[in-house]
Amino acid sequence: MSKKTKKHKTSTEKAAPQHEASIRERSVKQEKKKRPPVLKKRTHPNWSVTALAGVGMVLTLYLTLTVWLGEAPLYCAQGSACDIVQQSRWGTFLGLPTAFWGFLTYTALAFIGFKVRSPEQQWKSAWIVSLVGVGYSVYLTLVSHFVIDALCPYCLASLAIMMVTFGVIMTQRPEGMKDFKFKSWVTQTAVVTLIIIGGMHLHYSGVFHPAAGPEDPYLKGLATHLARENAIFYGTLW
Repeated sequence: MSKKTKKHKTSTEKAAPQHEASIRERSVKQEKKKRPPVLKKRTHPNWSVTALAGVGMVLTLYLTLTVWLGEAPLYCAQGSACDIVQQSRWGTFLGLPTAFWGFLTYTALAFIGFKVRSPEQQWKSAWIVSLVGVGYSVYLTLVSHFVIDALCPYCLASLAIMMVTFGVIMTQRPEGMKDFKFKSWVTQTAVVTLIIIGGMHLHYSGVFHPAAGPEDPYLKGLATHLARENAIFYGTLW
């Protein structure tokens, strides 16, 4: 074998490992690009969501206490739009003030924002709770405007807080969630929200509980007449 042939083989043998090494490096880089980033646990609370939920808690707790104490909220005189909305059948749900349910919703958001540190779990939980809160607030606002024909400033304030909270949560969607499809997620959670709001509407319509449905016009008129006449009912039990 000639010296040239030996040199050619030697150079080929040296080039082969280098070529294989470069192929391995490229494959490793491609795997790193395809591999989603690891979601690290949050080291601190989600202060933006927690703060907004805290404001909502203060507002709804104040409205709840005024109902339970039998007092009117500030700037909510008797006969005002606020008073009309609160005295309507939409002012309570399952025997409790509507504001109390709002307080529970904001409390859940505050807990999620402050305690849950898993980015994916926190975002998904906050998304669902805030979306249901927005749906319920929008529903009550539409009812107030088109059915009751009165808009409560406190209700509008709560709607604004909930919508801002939901908007903040939308912008905080973490990247790298495994097998996550945003469009499917939006569709699924929107359907769940519509089912919940639809169930509440059926309740207010008297389907599940007749006492929560529309008032009898005759009885309402009779009660109004007796109140104007200062009628007093006397009765006895035998």
